Amino acid sequence: MKAAGNVRHVDQFHKGFVISETVNAEGFPHIGVHADVRPAVHIYHPPTLRCAGGTAQWASALSLRKTLCKLPIRLDFQMRVVDLILERSLQLLLQTPSSEARLATELSGCAPTELMDPTPFLDPHALLLTSGIGMNFSDERTWDAFVERLAEVPVCAIVFATGMAHRVLPPGLVAACTRRDIPLLEVPAAVPPLQVNRFIESVMHAERLAVVNQGWTLADECARLANQDAEVVTLLATIFNTIQSPLAVYDAYGTVIAQYPAIASWTEGIRTKPEVGVLNIPLPMGLNNPCRLAIRDKDSDSPLASLLGPVASIIALQLNRSVIVDASRQHEIKNFVIACQSWEEATHLDVRRTFQDIGLDASAETTVLVADMSGEFASTSWQLRVALHDKFQTVRVTEFGDRMVALAQNPRVDFDIVVERLLHIHDRQPLVLKRPTLSLFELRLSVVHALQMVQRIDRPQLAPDFGLSAVVTATAGRGSKESARKFLAPLWEYDSKRTGPLVETLRAYLRNDAQPSKTCSALFIHRNSLNYRLRKIESLLRLNLSSVEGQATCLFALRLVDLDDK
Repeated sequence: MKAAGNVRHVDQFHKGFVISETVNAEGFPHIGVHADVRPAVHIYHPPTLRCAGGTAQWASALSLRKTLCKLPIRLDFQMRVVDLILERSLQLLLQTPSSEARLATELSGCAPTELMDPTPFLDPHALLLTSGIGMNFSDERTWDAFVERLAEVPVCAIVFATGMAHRVLPPGLVAACTRRDIPLLEVPAAVPPLQVNRFIESVMHAERLAVVNQGWTLADECARLANQDAEVVTLLATIFNTIQSPLAVYDAYGTVIAQYPAIASWTEGIRTKPEVGVLNIPLPMGLNNPCRLAIRDKDSDSPLASLLGPVASIIALQLNRSVIVDASRQHEIKNFVIACQSWEEATHLDVRRTFQDIGLDASAETTVLVADMSGEFASTSWQLRVALHDKFQTVRVTEFGDRMVALAQNPRVDFDIVVERLLHIHDRQPLVLKRPTLSLFELRLSVVHALQMVQRIDRPQLAPDFGLSAVVTATAGRGSKESARKFLAPLWEYDSKRTGPLVETLRAYLRNDAQPSKTCSALFIHRNSLNYRLRKIESLLRLNLSSVEGQATCLFALRLVDLDDK
């Protein structure tokens, strides 16, 4: 919230200077002040306003602030130099032709001092309050040096109290402040300097309290959204509407897991030093390496930390909620995955029972995601969890070994949007996303297909609806495995007696899509050597490797044998 009024222009008026001021707050009348005989600040009456008895109506800036505090509070609610001039109880007189920008400068605090050189103890944009005790000199160069040091801090204004050490303002001080465009305010003898300091402290305390209250109001609004199962990015958008600054949530690995707006760019990676222009607030998650909330903050003195402290807890709870829900079902999810893979030991009833144990609806469509979480991909864990909970109402996630397995139901958005979100988290992460399945039979195949497919890819992929490896697993009874071993036995017997690796050659040939050139490169052999080995394999197995049926038969046999070895 801006202070009461917006400075329009500064014009010379006789020997003083006049500031035209209009109170723009909705519902407040225009305020006017008649000119005084001394150089002072005047607030002009609009021509349409008439005051009873011909006397202008005075209005205290502080009383206006108290009234305005009932209106929605904005983050830029801070005292300005002009607010002090508008406060009638202080009777401050502007004695320099200061610019609009200097009069609109926000105060960082009040510094009462009688030191000859107080600059080591001043904060930027502090207001210097002094009586000039010990400054009984008339040389303008001394005053100029004094003001020059203050301008380098810089101070927002100098408030000089007359009546104690100086009956009137020193001319050298007035000239120096005029040259350097530092507002010089005179405190008349009738006003104690302590009153100025107390006024500033009381208003700034009210401003800090207003920010804290706004922070709790914002946290309460986000808490209501979180109870409605809102996405993390929805909470960030709500915060953005208040602070009007881009913000993002980083995980412990320095990866952005959520941000608003989406067009904002953020630097990823673990940072050992504070980033200029970015405020980082650790999220209280009860972790050794918690996530953090990052906000673009050009003004290091802004009260963003106080404002966002309460809402940071809401974001942390929303992030932890997904982990808590997932962790509570972690054992049951593992049992379901194991049951899906155990085609010989686990019946369909076993799979249905373990599926019900994880709290999912057997009548709803289920989406499967499997991701490789080894090495550098561990940093995507939070991103994947947040993305899943953002796009689905019901999510179950577990990690065992180097794999993340997620089952999701009740999507919030179209599946195409889900694909766009999940497949673009890390462009080199082996990740398999399966389309929604309604049948529990099909879901079992989807889980197996995804677990097998993630081992053979090097980037995120949307899996095909049908997977050969999953079908092989589903049909892998004891008889089929024994038949596969009997079928491939001539090759193993040949390899054991001779140096020709026929089984290895067959695997490489099928792995390279039956393309001779790729197979030769993989085995580092000549084309003639490959042709000899392939003809020998055809002779021993009594089939044609040039046909699709011959290739499929060998592929099935090898997959069944591999399953038996596992």
